[in-house]
Amino acid sequence: MKKVLVPFDGSESAKRALLYLVDLAKQLPDLEVHLLNVQGHPIMYGDYVAGPMLETLVGAAQEHGRRINAKGLEFLKDYDLKVAAHEQLGETVGEIAKAVVALDCDTVVMGTRGMSNFSNLVMGSVATRVVHEVSVPVLLVK
Repeated sequence: MKKVLVPFDGSESAKRALLYLVDLAKQLPDLEVHLLNVQGHPIMYGDYVAGPMLETLVGAAQEHGRRINAKGLEFLKDYDLKVAAHEQLGETVGEIAKAVVALDCDTVVMGTRGMSNFSNLVMGSVATRVVHEVSVPVLLVK
């Protein structure tokens, strides 16, 4: 494990994944961490399909992603880790899969929200979908 992608949404489960990496970095001093925050792309209907309003919404979504990643960067700043933050707009699982390839990551480390098996069956989970979509190992932190 050399280059790790961490889908980061600022949740407690995402923070647990960061804690796991802090401990892991003690054994892997060259570990490189990439935080990825994915925001849904704004959808507009009617006459407002393009233009300044859409640009404003896109900018706000990107800024929201930067603020969330800033919390992850702040959390990791006291540890000797190589960390980069990335923000994307789109569908979460698809953007995670694209980032794995674009950043040449060899592992995805992500937290799980701890839904019950029934909830996962009915709603599905991002973690379950990531496991099936990416081409590298996925380590889930409970």
